Amino acid sequence: MFVFSKNKSKTMYCFSPEVMLATFIVEIVMAIYVFVRYRLSLSAKLVVAILVLLATFQAVEFRICTGDFDLYLAKIGFVAITLLPALGLHLISRIAKVRHLIKIGYFFAFLFIFHIIFSGGAISEAVCGGNYVIFETGQYLSFPYGLYYWILLLVGIWVSIDGILFHRRKEREARSLFWMMVGYLSFMVPMMLLYTWDRNLLTAAASVMCGFAVIFALILTFKVIDIYKQEDKKEIKLPFNK
Repeated sequence: MFVFSKNKSKTMYCFSPEVMLATFIVEIVMAIYVFVRYRLSLSAKLVVAILVLLATFQAVEFRICTGDFDLYLAKIGFVAITLLPALGLHLISRIAKVRHLIKIGYFFAFLFIFHIIFSGGAISEAVCGGNYVIFETGQYLSFPYGLYYWILLLVGIWVSIDGILFHRRKEREARSLFWMMVGYLSFMVPMMLLYTWDRNLLTAAASVMCGFAVIFALILTFKVIDIYKQEDKKEIKLPFNK
């Protein structure tokens, strides 16, 4: 749950520190469940990575809202969410049997991660601002970062549609791709509606979206990987394995 903003309202809504902590616990439990049940599955390891990164960001938000600002902690949280679109595209590409997009996703993810880690002006502050955590970023990061995020999410949806409708993947693969789209749309649609309805309501984004990360995690755990569980057992070689 994040937004680039200068607004520093201190009023908390549904996305309280307690909710952040509960979300962290739920996502960690699901990551353990997936690892234990499908630990030899390559795609399951990608799901575990996504769940752990989601949980990491929740933990960072909880710490920011219950303690003082820590630049290194804020960067850890930002790095965690930066990897998510690339990992999601990797998972979708494996299920859809598309290889050429995986390296592209990781290339841009690590480009942003390098900037976030080594640039002093990438993140200047992170505060618990009302119903979300505000990351104040440098002027050269916000727009390209948002572009990277939305393009990779939309590409993931397109690859899913292409795999279902045009390449006629097997039933279990098509169902997993369908649920990946549902998971993506569960947090993309509220954001798009928020922008369309009233840009001034952007500061309420985390309040609207609180719980959606858990919905996506549930979909990954009990729909996507549970359906797509009969695959090869090769060891994962992140980030560029095919």
